[in-house]
Amino acid sequence: MKKTLINSLFAAVLVMSTACNSGTKKDNQAAEASEMEAMADNSRTSLDWEGTYEGVVPCADCEGIKTVVTINGDNTYVVKETYLGAEPKTFESKGTFKWDDEGQRLLLSDSKRNPYFVGENTLTLLDAEGNRPTGELKSNYVLKKVTDQLVGEKWHLVLFRGDKIQLKEVKGGHPFVQFSDDFTIHGYTGCNDLQGGYEVGDALKLKFSNLINTLKSCPEMETENQFIKIMTATRSYAFEDRALVMYDENHLKLATFKAAN
Repeated sequence: MKKTLINSLFAAVLVMSTACNSGTKKDNQAAEASEMEAMADNSRTSLDWEGTYEGVVPCADCEGIKTVVTINGDNTYVVKETYLGAEPKTFESKGTFKWDDEGQRLLLSDSKRNPYFVGENTLTLLDAEGNRPTGELKSNYVLKKVTDQLVGEKWHLVLFRGDKIQLKEVKGGHPFVQFSDDFTIHGYTGCNDLQGGYEVGDALKLKFSNLINTLKSCPEMETENQFIKIMTATRSYAFEDRALVMYDENHLKLATFKAAN
């Protein structure tokens, strides 16, 4: 009788222990699943973060710093900063980045640069410790994603190296360029039609090739000559204030185009 009682007690303890272990195991699995779900639901995995962001961040001794940041899918970045004022100066830096453990912040390979928080179509410049800016100017540290595209617009030429073009010289119509998704372009130089091809790459690289224009002679050819020189010298581009800007290999601004629409 005593032996039977002992066996019954042992069996009951075993069942309770198994039930507890089973419950604990389920709780642990649920916690792990919740943790994995939380880790998966971050900027790195749930946002379309690759692209170019721009804005003007505050500056202690200038009018502001025009900042254009490009982050690529291969974890490389390009930062272009223009210190605004009477004599603007532009600096460019390149490198690689990694994500923080939470998948929310970008840590740049240049240790002198502060990290960025990745939001929905935004990059926020953080302080050296990774904290968000505070105060009245906090919104000025938020860079917005550039959603413009080369294809789909008719880009009218408006500036040569910072100077407005003389439209009185362009009697045949406004110079423009249009990009097609088959990597060809067509346009108008102010005198002749233009066609050719283009290549794009990471960090907003842009290069034109096989440029051919018709051979009509016009009274004033200076605009056309400058237009073709610009296209030949272009090595990169950016969208600034809804305008398309082309740069040479030294990142000097060649020309500015604005969408016709």
